[in-house]
Amino acid sequence: MGRTAGVLIACAAVVVSGSAPVQAVPKKISWKKCADDRTAQCGYVSVPIDWAKPKRGRIKIAVARVKAKNPKKRLGVLFVNPGGPGGSGIDFALDRAGLSKQLRERYDIVGFDPRGVGRSHAVKCGKVGKAPRRYPWSQKDFGKLKAFQGKLYKACRKKTGLLYDFLGAGNVARDMDAIRAALGAQKVTYYGRSYGTWLGQRYAEIFPKRVRRVVFDGTMNHQVKGALAFSVDEAKGLEAGFLQFAKWCPTSKHCGLRGKDPVKVLDALMLRAEKGRLHEIGEPKVRLHPPELAQMVRNSMYEPIAWAQLSEELKELSRQKSRVVKGNATNVDPDGMFAGILCSDWSFPIKNYKELADVRAKTRRAAPHVRLNPLGWEAITACIGRPRGAWDPQRPYRIKGVPPILVAGNLGDPATVYPWAVGAQQGIPRASLLTYEGAGHGAYGLSGCARKTIDTYLLNGTQPAPGARCPARMPDFSQTSVVERPRDSVRRF
Repeated sequence: MGRTAGVLIACAAVVVSGSAPVQAVPKKISWKKCADDRTAQCGYVSVPIDWAKPKRGRIKIAVARVKAKNPKKRLGVLFVNPGGPGGSGIDFALDRAGLSKQLRERYDIVGFDPRGVGRSHAVKCGKVGKAPRRYPWSQKDFGKLKAFQGKLYKACRKKTGLLYDFLGAGNVARDMDAIRAALGAQKVTYYGRSYGTWLGQRYAEIFPKRVRRVVFDGTMNHQVKGALAFSVDEAKGLEAGFLQFAKWCPTSKHCGLRGKDPVKVLDALMLRAEKGRLHEIGEPKVRLHPPELAQMVRNSMYEPIAWAQLSEELKELSRQKSRVVKGNATNVDPDGMFAGILCSDWSFPIKNYKELADVRAKTRRAAPHVRLNPLGWEAITACIGRPRGAWDPQRPYRIKGVPPILVAGNLGDPATVYPWAVGAQQGIPRASLLTYEGAGHGAYGLSGCARKTIDTYLLNGTQPAPGARCPARMPDFSQTSVVERPRDSVRRF
């Protein structure tokens, strides 16, 4: 980011009954040119680690701003966040959040790295030791996972400090309002994608009078309770995306499975993987398990342009000689930042292996082809064994007194699934729902129709009509070069 000066907030937040917290007005941000983009400005805002007890220490929140191209027609500040949890709002802002020219002309695009992320005192955990199985097959395996997750929490808490216990969206929302005040803005507009929608939801709950317009794109639903409901929803979303891929495949010259039914191909590969007769591509001694095969599918569902690569991977797996593969890949260490943030606001109580196995079995029945969504599984197992529970677990929304909000959801979203968008829209008074009928994660960057609808709302406040839908858009390989994604890439909310 380059050298920047911190901004100190003079005094503590005071909670006033019946209203949002009153926070002291900070000094203006001392802006510098961003090291990664000299056309943008970077700086810091100093905030309390614990907003309820400001004397316990402070951290600096990194902020980036890209000023409106047309100052005379400027509409104000547009906060952006890409999700994660753990995505960099700084990088998102420097990429202009993929927003249209019209929005960039009228808004100052402002992004920040949430507390514990990137340049804002990133979570550190150090070495914790060898990770156990992510998918337990016995109570003994479950016990090892539980013990390891508890050990991971202690290591992250030691390395990161007090901040590790204050990573939740409520604290991030208060940080966001401190940034708003430092910018001198009376109100802000917000575009949140994926997990960033939950941050925006929390801001709207705490600071409703400081909201101008809000878009939730690829929407989290904080009302979904329990590990089973969460896991089933996630798996159904991945299955819906895969079925769109299966429908596309026979119609495209870019599909490597032409002449074959992709659903039957995946079913056959899942059976082979279950029997230990499938190995990782390029690693003949490493067994490919069903969840790892599901992960391969999931990583290709974020943008349909990746479908061509998935078809080639499934074709290559189908050509493998059937033989028993005994070697297992090294387990990936659980992510202490992901767990620290997610487990601050989500609760998935699972007491033992029997309960976890029941979740897995019912999830498989709900999504018989992909069987489960590895992202959903990672989420529901991330908090097992942590000594501190969620401070703000799932509950009905408390968003009142805000202007109408626009919620967008994709029918084939593999991460923030469509039923979550429906549930969030129904739980937020006066919110409208825009349905994108295609696959992929987030609607704005995938659909010209969705982009136009969201732009219209952000520019003049016009909501889409009830029942508004945008048709699915199939990948256009003539317009976009096919970029190979790493097979072991990990993508989240």
